[in-house]
Amino acid sequence: MKRIFSCFLLAIATLLTFTQCDDNTGSIGGSLVPENDIITAETKTFYATSNTIMANDSILANTSDVYLGMYTDEESGTVFSSSFVTQFGCTEDFEFPMEGVVDDSASYTKLRLYFNEYYGDSLNAMRCEVYELDNTLQEGVPYYTNFDPEELYDVEKKPLAAKTFNVIDYNVHDTILNSDNYARHIEIALPNSIGNRFISKFYEKDAEGNIIGKKYFANSEVFINDIFKGIYVKCVQGDGTILKIYRARIDVGFKRLIKSSSGAMDSIQALSAPFYSGKEVLQTNKFDNNDLKPLLDEKEYTYIKTPAGLFTEVKLPICELVENCDTINSAKMVFTRYNEEGGSMNSAHGTLLMVRKADMYKFFLKNKLSDGETSYLTSFVNSNNEYVFSNIANLFKHCYKEYTEGVQKDSDWEAKNPDWDKVVLIPVTTTEDSNGSVVKILHDISIRSMRLRGGTEYEIPIEVVTSKFKK
Repeated sequence: MKRIFSCFLLAIATLLTFTQCDDNTGSIGGSLVPENDIITAETKTFYATSNTIMANDSILANTSDVYLGMYTDEESGTVFSSSFVTQFGCTEDFEFPMEGVVDDSASYTKLRLYFNEYYGDSLNAMRCEVYELDNTLQEGVPYYTNFDPEELYDVEKKPLAAKTFNVIDYNVHDTILNSDNYARHIEIALPNSIGNRFISKFYEKDAEGNIIGKKYFANSEVFINDIFKGIYVKCVQGDGTILKIYRARIDVGFKRLIKSSSGAMDSIQALSAPFYSGKEVLQTNKFDNNDLKPLLDEKEYTYIKTPAGLFTEVKLPICELVENCDTINSAKMVFTRYNEEGGSMNSAHGTLLMVRKADMYKFFLKNKLSDGETSYLTSFVNSNNEYVFSNIANLFKHCYKEYTEGVQKDSDWEAKNPDWDKVVLIPVTTTEDSNGSVVKILHDISIRSMRLRGGTEYEIPIEVVTSKFKK
């Protein structure tokens, strides 16, 4: 009984001891951390400058989409024109019928240019000329949009064909034009000598009379080198309209004898052999976009014009920012687009790539992806009319490290590397895999023009969240 009573008194005493403690627990954690180990964060603002640079020698022209047409740029008065070079391929081990072909000759040879978009006036009269190439595009060689196609064909020769046309083909009935199954295209008659060449090459025979021409159709590479090197399609009329062509095709028509209902080989069947251009063969675009230099001097904004034109260059305050921040947690930049009038030609690009200027060529040559250190992707935010790069902190760290290591080894390093603190904003298109990961980045060569707030009279803020230990 005494033991129980003693335990009861001990419990009461313990309870009274605890109830006399300060019930303010706010300082418990802080009292356990040395004052010098407390981390403080703050936001600092730094400023970058921007300007417009010429980019017509920087845009790789190899693509699956090409453009044809011309228009006058309202901002500069420059006449923009687009022509293209394309090569045609065949399916592996392609064959014409081994027997029964009538006369071994083509009944027709047609070039069809399929387009799914156009810019400008659909009623405008356009005219193009088609030239056969004497030299092939070299696989693995980079071609840019200022590439001169005259080195590939004889400029003294007359064109293979020419065609005047409109975006809307008035020779096709409205019910067909409006059908979901109709693919809009321009049809151009080529000389039958082209189709005859295809057919005669296939039916080439050896001394014993055996057909040996199948070897020329083994694959697209052999076909291009040995039979048909490709064409140059040049727009010569039609200021005010641009077509986006996603496929070109040459159709070679021929006839073959087949058995009739009587069993005799006396019926004629009309057939066609298609030869496509596409992603498996090389294409290039040619743009003439001169006299844009006055736009480089704008003071309140910068330009981005594609497919061949202008990019925005940004000079970053690398040393100032890094040397005034203990730890850089994040760095945010926002580029505001000016509202424009003028339809699709003045619409915003969907995606921008920020890449170091020193890397802008090799980024595309080596088919690189954005790495979150020297390159970044962002999409247009339509509601705010802006592009937001939410965290480019690693870019500042990378550039500053490169700079400090460089000047330690060479006092002239900065003079030898004038672009070390510059990035360029480049419009791009991306391809994603089934998981939504970006697997390919290409130049966006759509017809677009936009202005971004910047230039020599407006500095672009960089919002930096930095942290340090309390002193």
